[in-house]
Amino acid sequence: MNLIADLIEANLDVLVRRFVEETRGRESSQGLKPSEIITTLPEYLRVVAAICRHGPTPEHLETRTRLEEAHINLRLRVGATQEDATDEYTLLGQLIPRLWDDLRDAERPAARDLQCLFHQLEEAMDHVVLLFSGYSLEDRQREKRFLRQLDALAPRSLEAHEDAHARLKPLVDVVVRALEAAGAELFLVDDGGVMMVAVADAGQGVTPAGRRQVDSRGPSFLGRVARSEEPLVLAQAHGLAEAEREGLHAEGWSTLLGLRLWPHGELMGVLCVGFAEARPVPPQTKRFLETLVEYLSGILDRALLLGRLNAAHRRLETSETRYRLASQASSDSVWDWDLTTQEVTWSGGVQDLLGFAPKETGGTASWWVGRIHPEDRERVEHGIHAVIQGTQARWQDTYRFQDRQGGYVRVLDTGVVTRDAQGRGVRMVGAMQDITDRWETETGRERLLQEAQTARVQADRELSRLNTLLHQAPVALAILQGPAHVVELANPRICELWGRTLPRMLHRPVMEALPEVRGQGLLELLDQVFTTGSPFVGNEVPVSLARAPGGALEDVYFNFVYQPLLGTEGDVEGILVVATDVTDGVRARQRTEALAATLHASEERLRLALDAVDMGSWDVNPLTGESSWDARFRAMLGLPEHGEVSLAEAMQFVHEEDRAKVEQAMAEANMPGGSGEYACDYRVRLPGGDGAKERWLSGRGQVHFRPDGRPARFVGTALDVTERRRAEATARQRADFEQYLVGIVSHDLRNPLNAIVLGTTSLLRRDELNERATKAVLRIQASAERAVRMIRDLLDFTQARLGGGIPVQCQDLDLTALARQVAEEVQVNFPERDLQTATAGREARGCWDPDRIAQVLTNLLGNALKYSPEGTPVTLRVQDTPRDAILEVHNQGDPIPPELLRRLFQPMQRGVPGMDRTTRSVGLGLYIVQNIVQAHGGTIDVTSTKEAGTTFTVRLPHDRMGQAARG
Repeated sequence: MNLIADLIEANLDVLVRRFVEETRGRESSQGLKPSEIITTLPEYLRVVAAICRHGPTPEHLETRTRLEEAHINLRLRVGATQEDATDEYTLLGQLIPRLWDDLRDAERPAARDLQCLFHQLEEAMDHVVLLFSGYSLEDRQREKRFLRQLDALAPRSLEAHEDAHARLKPLVDVVVRALEAAGAELFLVDDGGVMMVAVADAGQGVTPAGRRQVDSRGPSFLGRVARSEEPLVLAQAHGLAEAEREGLHAEGWSTLLGLRLWPHGELMGVLCVGFAEARPVPPQTKRFLETLVEYLSGILDRALLLGRLNAAHRRLETSETRYRLASQASSDSVWDWDLTTQEVTWSGGVQDLLGFAPKETGGTASWWVGRIHPEDRERVEHGIHAVIQGTQARWQDTYRFQDRQGGYVRVLDTGVVTRDAQGRGVRMVGAMQDITDRWETETGRERLLQEAQTARVQADRELSRLNTLLHQAPVALAILQGPAHVVELANPRICELWGRTLPRMLHRPVMEALPEVRGQGLLELLDQVFTTGSPFVGNEVPVSLARAPGGALEDVYFNFVYQPLLGTEGDVEGILVVATDVTDGVRARQRTEALAATLHASEERLRLALDAVDMGSWDVNPLTGESSWDARFRAMLGLPEHGEVSLAEAMQFVHEEDRAKVEQAMAEANMPGGSGEYACDYRVRLPGGDGAKERWLSGRGQVHFRPDGRPARFVGTALDVTERRRAEATARQRADFEQYLVGIVSHDLRNPLNAIVLGTTSLLRRDELNERATKAVLRIQASAERAVRMIRDLLDFTQARLGGGIPVQCQDLDLTALARQVAEEVQVNFPERDLQTATAGREARGCWDPDRIAQVLTNLLGNALKYSPEGTPVTLRVQDTPRDAILEVHNQGDPIPPELLRRLFQPMQRGVPGMDRTTRSVGLGLYIVQNIVQAHGGTIDVTSTKEAGTTFTVRLPHDRMGQAARG
């Protein structure tokens, strides 16, 4: 008695009818009559039943083979593909077991009988492959033999810059022997993916010809192969034009067969096989070449991947060493703030800076906020959140922070925000620097500058009074130093006294402007004030002048005050001459002497302030370009220590990439009607020209304008900020590298692991595997699948942290049906456990991503089953409310410890110790679950007590976009 044979024979009509119904809708069956679909199916099922009942007798096997050939030949005539034909036998393997779905276990066929059925269907599919492609069992065995040889010769790793000829030539030799060819050449693409370079060749009498290149986009035979999905044949290779032969080396090949290496949808290279005689290339040879090239692609892909990993590891070690040395040399503390979880991690520098060990920093942003000085806290919090919620990429602030001893240090804190595709801040990396000493110095400078400013205000008041005096006094001149002592300023009353216009006096030498004073010692007196820098007061000095134009000269007595005008470096640039008649001499002298003292004290305090903060200064005439630079600024910019340097000459010392920015900032400051404020950070190149001589300066200045709106004076200061800039760059580079490395490694590892999984699946279908080999393949498959899950988690983690969130593709979905389906799939992996599903009996519909929601459910159910005692149930509940759908996963057992519960959804967190090592992961599952739920606009919570057990609750709004708008 054989149950399978009985069921097939008793339900023959049912099987044929269901077969026609299932295949009628397929494209390969369109336009066929039912008889053309059925063909030999009834007879074939009868002989399959006979073999199941009586065994594979020669007569039955011969009949089965004849019926299969008749059916497959009919499929060939109606245009079906190999895949169409094999799918029909796969369908039979699904229809027959459905016959006993509703039977009791005792009435179902035994596993041995079921294996007999499936074995016949697999042989039928092999028959399809043979008739469609002409690929026999002998061909497959030969293929396996050469693939093993490729495996044995495969290099473990290859690096991009390595000369791979010697290491890859043995692999090319195997291909030549397998195809019985005269030779072959292997080309791999360069880093740009355009040029292909010959890395190995093989053939009798062929010697390596160096690194030959060929354009993969060009008209050559190799270029056409690189762009073709199928193998290309060139039947006559003799006498090829140079453009077609580009890159090829062997001269004696008559027929060429080429195929590209195309792993993961990207061009890796081209393999060109040559035959000495002109010959057609049969389909079996092309198929064999495809198999060899696909296998060779996998070998090279794995070797190049390991090469890149080795190179990345070396770069990582170098970067880690550089970062460690930089951290040791710097007093900065680098921090990393996950804006989605509020977790903050600190580098070891926090101990040197503030006295805290990294484990004492609290782990969240609230610890940092709580130690900011109360007077600074609101301002700092408001500022940093304004940057995070806005569009800026950088935040910086100075505030007081409490150290471990309870005191406060003044810190400069700088952070850079990483945003997702929607512009939301997801991460912030920064560096905290102790600037207490510098702040105290700058505070002293600010105090001195404030004093100087106060003095200048007072001076302005005095100058205002002086202005009134100048208009009242009969004589008021401003004389600039020079060989002729040129008159720069003269009040209108002078014109009245001497009977001449202002144009005849201004910008002229003193003796030319006032020839009446010749011989009265005025020039000698001016030279004395210019030389000594001391003011001079002359009481009741007679001056000869004419009261009216053309009138006779007469002596008039005046009180004269000669006040030197000092430049930024303390030198005398001019002299202010004020004269009043003797009736007002006392008051004029007192005011002028007070003005002289005020100006002198103001200039002195300003010079002291600049020296105290090691800050350079300048004073420029924007109209003439004449410039004055102090010694500190000359050293910072790299200017000569002595001699005159114009503004245009000084600009040549500014970095060429920043020069336009500095010129633009100065032009805006000099615009009439503006504030006159100048602020610009820029680089300078000190003599030597290498990177070590490059410095960053922060310039601040003010332009003063004449009454007519023209700029009269441009003064300012500069501070060296090179070290601060370098610290900020180091923090950004390290943060970017960490996330980039995780993304690269996880993405590149997934492809070879997928190939391993597919390979083991194919091996398990082979009959020739014994029990020991089958167990080994199953272990490999289980390990590879676990690695694939880890890689998938790492990719999702990278997307969530670096790419700004896990993407979802929402569509209309019945959550109740999906929950049942996922529960059934999980139950297969835990057949001994009780997994219950509770629903309200109606659909819970909404706009969700089915694959991502399935990932959430699989993870939560898997965790519940792993972390709960055997013999206890795990329950999945689905509820629907007007606003959202609710998923609950509950399990019994020990509660989650409180310290773990607080950080359960953070990355790199795992469950309780002691779990089976084969089931462990990288600790990203719940972090990814939370990101998927948040991407749908939902929430996830967990409660865990000894009495009630552990429950994860997911709330998903029906309309994710609507939820986002409400949020």
